[in-house]
Amino acid sequence: MEPIQKIEEEAEVIADVKRSQIYEFCREVGKETLEEVCPALLNLALDSERGMLKNQLGNVIFHLQKNERINTVIGLQKLIDAGLIVNPEGLFKILEESDEDAKALAKKIKGVL
Repeated sequence: MEPIQKIEEEAEVIADVKRSQIYEFCREVGKETLEEVCPALLNLALDSERGMLKNQLGNVIFHLQKNERINTVIGLQKLIDAGLIVNPEGLFKILEESDEDAKALAKKIKGVL
C-alpha cells in the first residue's frame, strides 16, 4: 500500500488522540508560517475534488475566514484537519514546500499517522 493512500485512509477516521497530537504540533508553528501556509491550505480545502466541506468543520473554517482569523493557530489546526480529509497529498505538498516550521510540522504529522 502506498504511504499516501494509507494516510488518506487513516485521515478519514483520525482518532481524537491523534488529532490532539496534531493540534499540539500546530501550536509550535511561527506566525510567518501561519501567514504562508494557511491561505494555501484554505484554497486546498475549497478547491478539493470532494467539494466544500459541508459539515461542522467546514462551518468553523468559513467562520474563521469570515472573521479574518484563518491565519491563526486554530485556523491552521482546522485547515490541516480538512486537508487530511479532502486532499492529504496536497496538504503535505504545501507543507513540505514551505519554510522549515512547515516542513517539520509535515514530518511530525506523518509520524502520528
